[in-house]
Amino acid sequence: MIRSIAARSLALAFAAALSALAFPAAAQLSEEAGKQVAQEVKLLVTEGTAVIGDLQPAINGGKVEKDKAAPDALVAQFKARYQKASGAPLDTNAKGVIGEVRRAYLQAFTSVVTRYQSNIVKGGQDAFVPAFFRAQVLKEFNQLTTGKVQAYATNRDAELINSDWAVHKVMKGSTLVAEVDALMKTGGLDPVVKRSGNSVMGYYPMKLAPACVACHAQNGLKQTEGGFGGALVAEVPVR
Repeated sequence: MIRSIAARSLALAFAAALSALAFPAAAQLSEEAGKQVAQEVKLLVTEGTAVIGDLQPAINGGKVEKDKAAPDALVAQFKARYQKASGAPLDTNAKGVIGEVRRAYLQAFTSVVTRYQSNIVKGGQDAFVPAFFRAQVLKEFNQLTTGKVQAYATNRDAELINSDWAVHKVMKGSTLVAEVDALMKTGGLDPVVKRSGNSVMGYYPMKLAPACVACHAQNGLKQTEGGFGGALVAEVPVR
């Protein structure tokens, strides 16, 4: 009996140790580290989405050359934009959650540009827009980073082109929904990065680019260049 109890206790302790190893980031990230991860997510998503934004005129005109739409070429453009924005090359070998986030985003980015390469090359007016690209990348990214960080791109209900991107849908289950909804209603353009409960929230408003205003106008939305165009939100569990 004593041996049985001891063996059971040892098994439970071993299982607990394995559980701790499986989810180290959620248990060990400090608030400051969480803010750094949120900022990294913002940088990755901004520069990655901008790669498609740079191609938008050529995509709309059906003039994207196949070699320029090749996954390797688009990944190279993303890395170049990242380095210019951050002042350092994209180091996917970095330790900790920062490294995991970079690897996950690069994997999701590569997967999406590979899957939609033919759409990019074929082109046509608004055939492949940055917002759609960003949504596809974030969907895969979030699957890869469950328990570490989640990222969402959303907007106010009255300004959504796709209702699937509403805050209550893309952030379903998040404790930050009400807070993000309230921030978006103000239309403010200043980022908000702070602790909220057991998470760090990185709230980054997005400004409307000329191409976005033109595209949205075709869907009946009257907007102004440089105005509020939704928000990118990073949610990072912290201790």
